[in-house]
Amino acid sequence: MSDCDPQASITLGIDLGTSAVKAVAINADGVIGEASAPFATRSAMPKQAEQEPADWLHAVSTAMRSLDDVLTRDCGALWRLQLGAIGLTGQLPTLVCLSSAGPVAPAVTWKDGRADAWVAGRLDAARRASMYATTGMPIDGRYLAPMLLFHFADRLDDLQSVLSAKDFLLYALTGLRVTEPSTAAGYGVFDLQSRSFSDELCDYWHLPRRLLPQLCATGALAGPLSQDGAMLLGLPKGIPVSAGAADSVCAAYAMAGLDPAIVSVSFGSSAVILGATTTLRVDPAARFLVTPHVTDDCYGREMDLLATGTGYQWLSGLLGWPDGRIDTQAAHSVPGSRGLCFAPYLGGGEQGALWNPGLRGALIGLNLQHSQSDVARAYLEGVFYEVKRCIEVLAETTTVDSVRVSGNIAGIPSSMQMLADILERPVVGVPEKSPAAIGAAVLARNLVSESSLSNGGLNTPPRPITTPNPSVAHSYATFYRDYVERVAACTS
Repeated sequence: MSDCDPQASITLGIDLGTSAVKAVAINADGVIGEASAPFATRSAMPKQAEQEPADWLHAVSTAMRSLDDVLTRDCGALWRLQLGAIGLTGQLPTLVCLSSAGPVAPAVTWKDGRADAWVAGRLDAARRASMYATTGMPIDGRYLAPMLLFHFADRLDDLQSVLSAKDFLLYALTGLRVTEPSTAAGYGVFDLQSRSFSDELCDYWHLPRRLLPQLCATGALAGPLSQDGAMLLGLPKGIPVSAGAADSVCAAYAMAGLDPAIVSVSFGSSAVILGATTTLRVDPAARFLVTPHVTDDCYGREMDLLATGTGYQWLSGLLGWPDGRIDTQAAHSVPGSRGLCFAPYLGGGEQGALWNPGLRGALIGLNLQHSQSDVARAYLEGVFYEVKRCIEVLAETTTVDSVRVSGNIAGIPSSMQMLADILERPVVGVPEKSPAAIGAAVLARNLVSESSLSNGGLNTPPRPITTPNPSVAHSYATFYRDYVERVAACTS
């Protein structure tokens, strides 16, 4: 973490994530403060994953109070006088429905799978392909438009707005209903070519256009911090607030810039694999989604492994292990986990390169000779094999020279080595706790200073590079082929 320079302008980034709000402060030298605050997810019925917007706002306020303590300690009580702008990002797609009195119900998060079967029955192959060609999204029940029709069809007349999580936070801070292309893509009705909401798709999902927010450029000025927003954050009103961008592109931007040869992998509740491209090109097999990046001439090709982090927590709890024990135990096993194979589809389907809601997790080849360490390693190998599957898809059309990795794994050398060996590519760990919040803060910096968006990152020291061990990587190439064949039976 960099020391606070009293002459350097500060910008904030706030990430409304899947399980916590993360806030960071940066200046030209790097991150000078960070804080977080958790919130709960309600899952009272199968496939349900809802959150209270009021809990988000409470977490934002809590995180900002903690960040204020850090900055006051390191920069002095007048740090707010150096604050130039605020950038936002957030989980996507997550549906918030507003009436004149505020949210009409809990937010339906992207992890909620209750609409999946209904949407699958509503879309035949031709319709799905047509929607993918227009939106770049393999539409399922986790996009805002189908979520709205499934959950709120009988309440549309009562609504004034439909917003994603980040857009709701922007509304709470400015009073404005604004989004930008990377977040608008998650509504499921955004036309990539025209960069506008599609009337045809809105009609198909019975989504009234009046409910949609106004569009502006990614990272553009949305408006000033309102009085209510100032009270929430503990800051003076009037500070410029950026429209920000989706969490996936903000994280990728902070980790890899816009270099097409570097793929970013963000390990959190899920794992997001994203590679930049200047070509607007969808995949004939719809194996990845295409999302607008932080500039108008760049796009992200993205795949999401839905339950990597939550699966890690589940397995840790099942085995009675503290956080991080899976990695240390895995290091006691051997490459290939002594023939044990763990298909990590624990979230009810997958949105990686397979994009199949019918996939289910499985432990394959278990026998009495296997140890807990073998199970731990098999789980990590399964996750890393799925990351490899995604990267190999991207590499079909764009050379992938290296991989940037964020999350707890970045600080665990044994797991970083395993990942490099499986991917057969160098990997570099990004130690910052919230690359998405950092990316939002870097975008916000462009509201107060002219700078290039091409490299994305901060002024950070060189990071260690983990290179593949040739002999182990050769073995893993065989194990990977075996894994692909064995988990092919995991469709329900």
